[in-house]
Amino acid sequence: MIPMPLHGCPAEHREAFPRFKETHRYRRRSRTVHSRLIGFAIAGLASLAMATSANAAAVLSFGLGSGPGLKTATANGTTSTTLTTSSAVPNFAGAFPVSITTIVNMILPPILSIPARETFTNVTSSGAANNTGGPTPQIVQNFNGTISYTDPTNPATNYLTITFVNAQLKGSPGSLEVSLVGDNSVAGETVTFTSTDVRVIPFLNDPVRQFTIGLTGLSSPLAITGSTIAGFTSANESGNVSTTPIPEPASVVMASTAVLAGLGCFGWRRSRSKSL
Repeated sequence: MIPMPLHGCPAEHREAFPRFKETHRYRRRSRTVHSRLIGFAIAGLASLAMATSANAAAVLSFGLGSGPGLKTATANGTTSTTLTTSSAVPNFAGAFPVSITTIVNMILPPILSIPARETFTNVTSSGAANNTGGPTPQIVQNFNGTISYTDPTNPATNYLTITFVNAQLKGSPGSLEVSLVGDNSVAGETVTFTSTDVRVIPFLNDPVRQFTIGLTGLSSPLAITGSTIAGFTSANESGNVSTTPIPEPASVVMASTAVLAGLGCFGWRRSRSKSL
């Protein structure tokens, strides 16, 4: 087919017209590819985010169960303090009655909450208490020990057992609240979990393991006697246990490759557009 002359178009512009059409087609195609690459990069970022949070779990959350119980901090002389659990409720001798309200991210309605025995075993201070001072002072003391959450009638059913080294019992001086906090991602602290519950077992070896047990309504204001936390009792409790994983290497590589590819092509596109 013979191309029709471009009537009314100066001769010097006629030669450029095919190139304009070709360049226009290239730019339109480049914009489409560019959009797809940006979408690919965004998908890669989303994959990386999902890989980072995969399998993260609120392993257990719990509060005071039915029936009376006590947590007792006993200062042995002036150098160490031991935390113990006790209750007069049947099947809870030497333990504190709690109600598990969350298990592995599943929030349980009150009617389905799980009664459990919380037992403190050899939970004793492992160093001197100190007052941090400053504008928001805190009393802090390290503790070692084991805390278990088991079925009241069948101790072999272990919802979770926490063994820890250098967890911190801490609170504001003179307050009626204190928390026992463990985090194995903190230098010098060790936290390990064991369980027989099939829902909990997949999370036992997640690299970051944390727990917080809060006690309120202390019988005496938080203070130091000698070099240790002074004695008190508490009948109120709430607590959380959680784990955080490290993303699987394959997931990180896949997501990172997608991000780098998208960003690299974006840079190429910018460079190309400047040269046109």
